[in-house]
Amino acid sequence: MKILLATHNPAKIKDYRQILEKKGIETLTLNSLEITDKFEENKDSFKENAFDKAKFYYNLSKMPTLAEDGGFEIDYFNGQPGVKSRRWLGYEASDEEIIEFLKTKIKEIPEDKRTCRFTAVCCLVKSPPGADHPLVEELEVRFAKNSIEGYLTDEYNDTYPEGFPYRAFFIEKTFNKYIMDLTSEEYQQINHRQKNIEEIIKFLIDKG
Repeated sequence: MKILLATHNPAKIKDYRQILEKKGIETLTLNSLEITDKFEENKDSFKENAFDKAKFYYNLSKMPTLAEDGGFEIDYFNGQPGVKSRRWLGYEASDEEIIEFLKTKIKEIPEDKRTCRFTAVCCLVKSPPGADHPLVEELEVRFAKNSIEGYLTDEYNDTYPEGFPYRAFFIEKTFNKYIMDLTSEEYQQINHRQKNIEEIIKFLIDKG
């Protein structure tokens, strides 16, 4: 089976490929199919955005499509920034701008109320067996949702990977470390994207 990865994010593509291709599932990218159309995430939940994105790129590619939406959720701010993790400042902010903004927001939170998480929702959209041009309501759809739980710290870690500014202040609760300081084995235990993909793979195997 071949699956289209509906993302331009190199880190996500790497995560997806490492897991899917070990299971014999070939992955294609938007670039490899020369798909340049942009999807606009405009819904209020990760699930809705992931579903709409998967449908959007399925309609362009006519092949099984895997999409994801996710973000950073801070309990003290009722789950914000959530779907607006890149736009918390009111516009598409840079890593540096988000970090400076987050520094000020952390000061508003009592130390015993700094719980937060990275959440990701995955959506696979595919046509049912034997259906070349199925209607939207006939498509097979599978969702998976997992999170990495932790808490915010005042101590800034400048080794965060590009594109992941919230990791600069995030301590993962299982190992009590910055994500950047986890060993590869530790990270695999808590990797929410890997858990999502494993659930999607189980769905594909069960469907034959």
